[in-house]
Amino acid sequence: MDGAGDHGGEATIDGVATPVAAAIRLTATEIAPLDPLAVFAAAGWAPRFYWEQPAQGTYRVAIGALERVCVQGPDRFARAAEVARSVFARIDGTGLAAGDAALVGGFAFEDAPPGGPWQGWPAAELRLPAVSVVGRDGQCRRIAAAGQAFAAPLPRPIAPLRGGVEIDGDNAPAYRARVRAALAEIAAGRAEKLVLARSLRISARRPLDAVAWLAALRERFPGCTLFAIGEGDAVFLGATPERLVSVHGAEVETIALAGSAPRGASREADRALAAALLASAKDAAEHAIVVRRLVEVLADCCGQVQAPAAPQIVATRSVQHLATPITARRTTRGPSLLELVGRLHPTPAVAGAPAAEALRWLAATEGLDRGWYSGPVGWIDAEGNGEFVVALRSALLRGREAHAYAGAGIVAGSDPEAEYAETDCKLRSVLGPLLWGAP
Repeated sequence: MDGAGDHGGEATIDGVATPVAAAIRLTATEIAPLDPLAVFAAAGWAPRFYWEQPAQGTYRVAIGALERVCVQGPDRFARAAEVARSVFARIDGTGLAAGDAALVGGFAFEDAPPGGPWQGWPAAELRLPAVSVVGRDGQCRRIAAAGQAFAAPLPRPIAPLRGGVEIDGDNAPAYRARVRAALAEIAAGRAEKLVLARSLRISARRPLDAVAWLAALRERFPGCTLFAIGEGDAVFLGATPERLVSVHGAEVETIALAGSAPRGASREADRALAAALLASAKDAAEHAIVVRRLVEVLADCCGQVQAPAAPQIVATRSVQHLATPITARRTTRGPSLLELVGRLHPTPAVAGAPAAEALRWLAATEGLDRGWYSGPVGWIDAEGNGEFVVALRSALLRGREAHAYAGAGIVAGSDPEAEYAETDCKLRSVLGPLLWGAP
């Protein structure tokens, strides 16, 4: 990859853009299909973004940052949408098709820049890449700014991630105590649901290889959305089963994902666990809170909102969930994709309900800075289409250190031991490649 670094187009900080009169010239051409992870690896330490849905055969890899949209504060989503429109209005393309030109990035869980291991990460950042490689419908396209040379990356061997690590994090008694505190809050009527996260810190003997980690996640979780956002030696990556919202023309899609159970060791055990999950009154109540909130948000700004009467099972390699897909249609004056992201985040699946009360309690009690964990990550194109997922089953890598995150939804009837076991199961999903080697 040559010339695909950060060319420092005018940065947009906290929603205030430095005036730029010049057009942004992009050229799109069809190329032979590439392995998106090989493209991501070839970016080196440049600003980089990786997005792949293996089961659907779609991917988007972006390198460099011609411009950045960085915003913070309670209105960050609306301000990001406004600045994004101004960036897209200046694009002068050659051979561009719908979906070629896009901003990529994401948002932290909270509306202020995070701290702790996330020091230096913004509350939100969307980048206009210098080079993008987009694969869909069996075709591959390269979108590049003027002066950006591109050489197809060569495949590289992916070494397994084995051994040489130490893991440190909050212990079981501390997490169980916080679950009991959440249950007391719910019993007092101050919250209906609280989603309590925990993290683990991993120290390795040598720098952690984000590409090897992603390769292992891709092998294990092809039905998930794999993502990575990096700059320098810091990479936030994961394999999430949860779409926050996608927009394609007038079509809007989201999914309620709440209520979890482990996978079984045999087909019979797996079916029994799924049946128990579907029959669980506690999990049904937790799931219904999320469905209700998503439907309310979409009904307030869209039309033809549809949701099945009962949830279905969605299973990854290690966890199965109650899931309800929800669809709607935008009107001609309906909200933009980024505005929808702002209306939906945070869902009761990652914060709790009511949202304001849950966020206040988490800030005082959870005891960790989530950073971009459980925030929206994705892309939006010049036509206003795109998709954002909830950044779950994820970890922040920086040199020889990583921080992995997982959470569980607490409602009346939750058991502290079971909730801790659920977070352990989810943490194993993202840590598996590190602990047991690439496939």
